[in-house]
Amino acid sequence: MRIYLKFVNPIVSLLVLLICVYSCTMENGKFQPAGPLDGGIPAYFLAKGLFCSSALFILGKLLQHMLYGKAEK
Repeated sequence: MRIYLKFVNPIVSLLVLLICVYSCTMENGKFQPAGPLDGGIPAYFLAKGLFCSSALFILGKLLQHMLYGKAEK
């Protein structure tokens, strides 16, 4: 569990963010960097990626602190 919380969880949260940012900037096979600024579905995917990746990372750090924080002190 310690290895998951220290290494795998941040990598997974980064991958979630990258997948959502990739999906919001690609349109019809073309790279559209202003896609999220237009609103609609690209903005939804950007917001979803930011929220899900940050929630996954913060909850992993919180769980790591709750499980192992007192043992390390």
